[in-house]
Amino acid sequence: MYSVDDLRTFIAIVETQGVTSGARRVGISPATASHRLGKLEAALKLTLLHRNSRTVRLTDAGQIFFERTQAIITDLEQAERDAGGGTSELTGHLRVTMSPWILSRFLLPALRGFQREHPQLVFDFLAVDRFVPLTAEGQDCAIRVGQMADSAMVARKLCDNHRIICASPDFLAHHGAPETISDLLDLPWVCLPWQRRLALRDAKGRKRDVTVGSRVLVSNSDMLTDGSVQGLGLAVKSRLAIKAELDAGQLVEVFPGKLWEPDAPIWFVVPPEARSGHKARVFGDMVRKVFRDMDGGD
Repeated sequence: MYSVDDLRTFIAIVETQGVTSGARRVGISPATASHRLGKLEAALKLTLLHRNSRTVRLTDAGQIFFERTQAIITDLEQAERDAGGGTSELTGHLRVTMSPWILSRFLLPALRGFQREHPQLVFDFLAVDRFVPLTAEGQDCAIRVGQMADSAMVARKLCDNHRIICASPDFLAHHGAPETISDLLDLPWVCLPWQRRLALRDAKGRKRDVTVGSRVLVSNSDMLTDGSVQGLGLAVKSRLAIKAELDAGQLVEVFPGKLWEPDAPIWFVVPPEARSGHKARVFGDMVRKVFRDMDGGD
């Protein structure tokens, strides 16, 4: 028969990708961790991991068992906390996805203090600008920008935000400030690959879909900011993402009020099954405070 400690050891080995690192996380020797894993496999009559001297890899059966036991241990730890017998310290991995600018400008500066409070928690940040399906890609939570389209997700609004068209003063001095939609289309742009199609508001307040002339395509939002600051073209950016550049005069808003749907609020999102519920909730509280402090709210 196996024990809860055997399950915790198995989960630690999988999450840290090694017997030695897993043993270190749960505070035992590698030999004890290996023994617990062997005992678990013997009791189940299954091979859970393919392993050699350097790596471990889940078998198909191991993947199923890992996903189910991870949820069970999370529920057990939550039950211990609810009953008053568990530690408040967060452990294990927390997988979070967000745009690069949110990670670099808001979370990383605030993370050191949170790490001091929860030194056993390991963060795995997926910083990309594409939409990441949380369950399919194994993410515990996300910080998303824009209108919420997936009603199955559990979302908490962090703050308001708006997208604007921007450019550097040097760019405008060289090319002139656009005054019409035709002017916008005649100028070069810096874009993420999916930003070449824009919905604009024309002079009569009607929606107009256009394709801009992008001379520079970049792969993430921080590069987009850098390219615009360097005068490579117009760009569409979240106002919060370029607040520092706007305040410093490195970027200025262009053609205000002409984006068809400028509202792009920021949300903290978890999947409905919330396998890492307590960790995600505590982390979400920290994130909410970061944006509340930034916004000057109470």
